[in-house]
Amino acid sequence: MTTRYEEEDLGKVRPISIRGRESKVHVDRFIDPEAVAGGEGVSRKLVDIFPPVLKGADLRRVVEALRRARDEKKQIIWLVGAHVLKCGLSLYVNSLMRKGYVSALATTGSATIHDLELAFFGETSEDVGSELSRGRFGMAEETASHFAGGCEHAGKGSLGLGEGMGEYIEKSSAPFARYSIFAEAVRSRIPATVHVALGTDIVHQHPSFPAALVGELSMRDFRILSAAVGKLFDGGVVLVFGSAVVLPEVFLKAVSIGYNRGRSPKGITAAGFDMFSQYRVTENVLSRPFKGAGESYSFHGHHEIMLPILYALLMEE
Repeated sequence: MTTRYEEEDLGKVRPISIRGRESKVHVDRFIDPEAVAGGEGVSRKLVDIFPPVLKGADLRRVVEALRRARDEKKQIIWLVGAHVLKCGLSLYVNSLMRKGYVSALATTGSATIHDLELAFFGETSEDVGSELSRGRFGMAEETASHFAGGCEHAGKGSLGLGEGMGEYIEKSSAPFARYSIFAEAVRSRIPATVHVALGTDIVHQHPSFPAALVGELSMRDFRILSAAVGKLFDGGVVLVFGSAVVLPEVFLKAVSIGYNRGRSPKGITAAGFDMFSQYRVTENVLSRPFKGAGESYSFHGHHEIMLPILYALLMEE
């Protein structure tokens, strides 16, 4: 039995080449935090400029919690939205993985697209306003092809979507692979999961999009994240950077599985970083999951300012 409703024929979509598309973000504008100011790129007394009151005190507590979790080998989960990559912060995330401040990374489908474009072409983030009415928005054929290739690699290897993308970038010898958070996660042996909402990403517009396979791979990633969240119950840290809806919703369901499995949370630190207060971040990460079993903090500011500040504070050992 088939649907009674009309469906758009994606086979008639006309792709374009990414090489003829203008991108707003280029890797030559990215900052490598490990290459700034003699290797660490921080003032050794940066923490002293923040008064230990209100958010200044909260930020110090989050830094202390991250150091404790790293030193005690506790779970540190980062929920990272695509905007973090678009702001030129990939190398910060990669450095934090290498330095032990990330033990699990969760992202969205759009993050994989920006990551692939950065890894293979050194640029990403098209001008939606100018491309939409021209019928060109999201139509880069190479992006869709690499996404499908990453999915195929993951499927053949029985991997999750995030791990599959990381291996695909590495095995393809992508020219800008050092900017890929998924490739770094593979190198650092850290689970990087992708949580796809169908119909939200530009690759979904292409006839090559392997919907059934993506559903299977993203569901595998949900199980991987749920296992990581289970370990979070024992004194871990969870941070949200730039995902207002998808990742907080996914995280809450993973927490529910933890409770269903009989786990009891203790000593957890949760922190949200975004440009303004987000309802689902507040409720699904900072408030509901671990009430009475730890501390939660909320910070408002631009990612391209807040993440480098947090990084710099963590480097002040």
